[in-house]
Amino acid sequence: MENQTLPVSRIPFKWIIFLTLLACVAAWAIRGVLVRDQQMSTANTSASTFASLPPGSSAKAVVRLESVNGADLKGILLEKQSDPVYLLPSDRMPVVAASLTPDTSVVMGKPDEIVVGAVVQLAGTIDGNHVLQTDQLVVLTGYVRVSEKAR
Repeated sequence: MENQTLPVSRIPFKWIIFLTLLACVAAWAIRGVLVRDQQMSTANTSASTFASLPPGSSAKAVVRLESVNGADLKGILLEKQSDPVYLLPSDRMPVVAASLTPDTSVVMGKPDEIVVGAVVQLAGTIDGNHVLQTDQLVVLTGYVRVSEKAR
């Protein structure tokens, strides 16, 4: 008798390769979602911390815009109370000045939503004049609620 070997079916092998590739793609997609979620987590920077940041420091702040003049933004720093609720400071805090750069990316929202009264999160680097050179902007209007602090 001849020594016969069973032919290995190609169908299960193809399924194993397909399922392995599918698992890799799913893992890559989940990782991308988690990274974007982490990037879009809202800031919790206090006014005293923001004011004391030295030039060259990275900063992230949630502000309500008081002035929009082209690429120059000014707003009031909001204090995080809970995830969807931010408090407007009871006393007049120093205005946060920011400048949109050519590299600024609008991660959530649209550029035409950057208007007076909008709530935005700004991330970037503090320059020598204590202006936040923004490289990332997230429009939070409609996602967070601003309430006044009890006096």
